[in-house]
Amino acid sequence: MSPTKEVLAIAPTIFRCYGISFLLLPLNIFSTYYFQALMQPRTAFIVSVARGLVISGILIYVLPAAAGGNAVWFAMPVTELVVAVYVICEMIKYTKKLSVKEE
Repeated sequence: MSPTKEVLAIAPTIFRCYGISFLLLPLNIFSTYYFQALMQPRTAFIVSVARGLVISGILIYVLPAAAGGNAVWFAMPVTELVVAVYVICEMIKYTKKLSVKEE
């Protein structure tokens, strides 16, 4: 099966939109291992499920309805951004807890 002209025409746009998600992907995947290593399974579970199922699933339905069909390609970049914000907040919160315990 070879791609059609239409698919080849839209592919660069799709790659540009979807490719943005690869910037935050390492942080989000690493964070699940980070929180597991620090005995924070709840946070690791939230990050994993939110990233892989909940937020991305919701955005796949909501973005095209709200902003048109091509917006579906932004579902994963937005998911990665939302999860990264949560991860950074949780890391800061946990780091502050550790500093208080040491004092």
